[in-house]
Amino acid sequence: VGSSDLNKYGKHDGTILELGCGKGGDLAKWEMINTRQYVGVDISDESIREAIKRYCNGQKSGRFEFGAVFATGDAFKTELPQILENFSMEEVCGLQFDNVSMQFCMHYAFGNENSVESMLTNVSRSLKSGGMFVGTIPNSDFISWKINKLAKTYKKGDTSVSWGNSIYNVTFPDLEGYDFEKKKFKTPFGNVYNYYLQDAVDNVPEYVVPFETFRGLCEKHGLELKYRKNFTDMFAKEVGEFFGQLPGPLVQSLQRIDGSYGLDGDEREAASFYVAFAFQKV
Repeated sequence: VGSSDLNKYGKHDGTILELGCGKGGDLAKWEMINTRQYVGVDISDESIREAIKRYCNGQKSGRFEFGAVFATGDAFKTELPQILENFSMEEVCGLQFDNVSMQFCMHYAFGNENSVESMLTNVSRSLKSGGMFVGTIPNSDFISWKINKLAKTYKKGDTSVSWGNSIYNVTFPDLEGYDFEKKKFKTPFGNVYNYYLQDAVDNVPEYVVPFETFRGLCEKHGLELKYRKNFTDMFAKEVGEFFGQLPGPLVQSLQRIDGSYGLDGDEREAASFYVAFAFQKV
């Protein structure tokens, strides 16, 4: 679903830095906007090895039209020039990119403020003027709404709260950091929960990203908000713009019994957990 924010706000015919690239699952999306050069960074060396395999697909020159390099490194703690020091400036676009992308990974930085500051410093310094920072994170408004809704049954002494369905599950092991009267977290960092997503995430600790805190920090780093939309709204209003470019299996998974396409029931609620964003370097 992240194809929408990339198609709409990612700069076409440009260069891309993907922080938290994982196993390269989004490489096809960068091809969709005619990327010229790609740089992928991930903390997991195993994931980087898999990303290289996916990019090459057994071919010496790669299966994609764009050139690419991959590097293992922690963009939440280490400056990007150090992570990419073994590559030539040409290979890494002079460390100046048209797009920086972080899909389903940026929330891990919100364990503490230093990690967020380091991450945003890497993002801002790596973007050209006018470049776009796009990504997907958990929806803090949806999380607060769920907690507030469950507060009606919350008993004094309870130490955790949980919700979900057949597709996903969220468990906050400790709600001491949540202010039920003000209906928000007391501090913007370190608010941990365990998250499960069918066939994707297996009860992994993640952190809440209070969006207005995130927005304020981005502004401090010269990044101006251009787009923010939760997945259900994005799908309903914008999927037609890129639907024909989606992989066949994904299209089939979105088909309803009556032949139409959309998100219903458990899938709709699971999709509500995420929000896409785009910031521009000013």
